[in-house]
Amino acid sequence: MYVTSIALSLLTSGLFAGLSVGIAANRSVAQLSSHAYVEYWQAINRDYGRLMPGVFVVGLTSTVMMVVLDLGRSPSAVVGSVIALASMVITIALTFTVLVPLNIRADGWTGSQHPPTWSQDRDKWRHYHAIRTAVALAGFAGTALVPLSQLA
Repeated sequence: MYVTSIALSLLTSGLFAGLSVGIAANRSVAQLSSHAYVEYWQAINRDYGRLMPGVFVVGLTSTVMMVVLDLGRSPSAVVGSVIALASMVITIALTFTVLVPLNIRADGWTGSQHPPTWSQDRDKWRHYHAIRTAVALAGFAGTALVPLSQLA
């Protein structure tokens, strides 16, 4: 159970952090025309809207299990799992309180019909996504610390 929780937590936190870095690293897409960017945004929403709920459920469940099973183990394992869990909770909170509402708004636009302030929504999304990416990377690092602490 312990090894499975670590493996699933590593898999989901690594997947989410990697996908987040991939999107954040694509800074040139912010230079696309409004029509092209809105289509890009909506395509990302369709793809990740199907994938992320499962990643979040498996990630949160396995990370909670990892924290519980780490109690009484080495302090670095406990610290790593707590960092992983805190990061997962913050990531999910940012996603559902800030980013998903912006995604829903963008999904309601048509290619050529979007508000004149669409770029403010884009910039806000990219800003909070950058924060979420940093938090996700911290969570992956915390998760990785757990098995590494067993080697010492």
